[in-house]
Amino acid sequence: MKYLNKLTISSLFLTLLISMPALFILSNIFVTTPNWTHLVDTVLLGYILNSLYIMVGVAVLTSIMGFTTAYITSFFTFSGSNFFHYALILPFAIPTYIVSYAYGGMFDITGSVTTFILHLLGKNLGEVYFFDIMSIEGAILVMSFVLYPYVYLISKTYLNSESSSIVDASKTMGLTNFQIFYKVIIPISRPAIVAGVILAVMEAVSDFGVMDYYGVSTFVTGIFRTWFGMGSVEDASKLASMLMLFIFVLIFLERYQRKNTRYRSAGKDFKPIKKEKLSGYKNILAFILCFIPFFLGFLLPFSQMSYWFYLSYKSTINDDFLTIFYQTLSLGIGTSILITFLAFVFTYNVRVHKSKLADYITQISKLGYSIPGSVIAVGILSFFLIINKAFDILLVGSIVAVIFGYVVRFLAISINNYESGFAKIPQTYDDACKTMDISTFGTFFRVIFPLIKNSIIVSLIIIFIEVIKELPLTMILRPFNFDTLAVFSHELVGQAQIFESSVPAMFIVILGIISVLILAQKMKN
Repeated sequence: MKYLNKLTISSLFLTLLISMPALFILSNIFVTTPNWTHLVDTVLLGYILNSLYIMVGVAVLTSIMGFTTAYITSFFTFSGSNFFHYALILPFAIPTYIVSYAYGGMFDITGSVTTFILHLLGKNLGEVYFFDIMSIEGAILVMSFVLYPYVYLISKTYLNSESSSIVDASKTMGLTNFQIFYKVIIPISRPAIVAGVILAVMEAVSDFGVMDYYGVSTFVTGIFRTWFGMGSVEDASKLASMLMLFIFVLIFLERYQRKNTRYRSAGKDFKPIKKEKLSGYKNILAFILCFIPFFLGFLLPFSQMSYWFYLSYKSTINDDFLTIFYQTLSLGIGTSILITFLAFVFTYNVRVHKSKLADYITQISKLGYSIPGSVIAVGILSFFLIINKAFDILLVGSIVAVIFGYVVRFLAISINNYESGFAKIPQTYDDACKTMDISTFGTFFRVIFPLIKNSIIVSLIIIFIEVIKELPLTMILRPFNFDTLAVFSHELVGQAQIFESSVPAMFIVILGIISVLILAQKMKN
């Protein structure tokens, strides 16, 4: 019993600690500063309108690409359908800011593709219509190419759990496949589509790398400019608090619509969907519709990055690069172990204690993943400045601050993995161990651990990948002269060394591909 109390107390302490950055951010929302009036008069409206424009654009494009591909791969077999089961998830493997570098290098005014087409046509730029990829519309396109898998994954999971009886009933009424798609499948899939779109929109509105590279002013880039340009923690915190409240509204809307809508067919009449084999032009059309998102979201930027990597790896990989690579690996491995352990404390406490308090504590600790990395970073800076003044302990600009930021941001991922793993283990196993006088520790190591081992491994891998991809949080909190692969790649782009930036980016991408393929395999099983 004492052990259980210790688990609850430990979880409560960790939750309070993790919540501090968000509480410090929210405490600044009503603070008035001399610079705030200037921000309101000059840039705030632009931040709001640009953020809303990006949200609408990303929502429309990701819903079209994500749901169309999910429907095709769930209801039909065609040439390459097994390949697209994995391939359509691969854009997840490349961070959005890296894809934006590739597209910028290909399609901006001096880009390789732009130059090639102009040379082929024998014209100069002023004689043809030119779409500027380095614009807010370009940012929306790039974000949508990378983020549509959110809609794809959630919609595909939903459709796979839907009974074929709905489709069979529609066919008996004489509806064609296309009529079934827009009269039946789209309406019943609305909750899944909305859930995926909201996740994509949250990622887009909290992005820093793409918006900074394309010169688009949003809340996140405004936080950086206010913090680094004006040196105002209070104003940066105020912007961050507004963004955080905005994100919380999106979360509320997503959970509200999910709560009030049925997600799957169930019961004894459930029959899995029997896929229809396509042939002729329908087979070609299905292949093209799935290939386009895969090509735009993964194959094209990955090919460009690979070419740049080939041109520049010899001049970029040196002792300094290896130091950065070692720092990134150390940070990723150490943080993934720490977060996986902390997540275990939360979830195992819920399992053995079975109290509402333990469950509430765990759910609160997961909110950090919904807060943008830049917002968390500003909150941690405010929190650590207070600690510095009160106890004379310098944590700002230390590796402790970076790791703490990762814990706040990514703890939810590990907890979700554990919850999924524990849900598959019947509670009767624990009860049986108690009847045999096996201690809590003994129950875990002899019964629970072998069954939850895969969840632990997946947690370690996913956290590792998230850490090495994270950019804004690392940029704000890192110690002086401490770079990661993501920060190094972004700095090279800022120095117009776009070819060289592909080298650290490729290391991130390859590790990301491994992670995504593991996820796809788990999903298929």
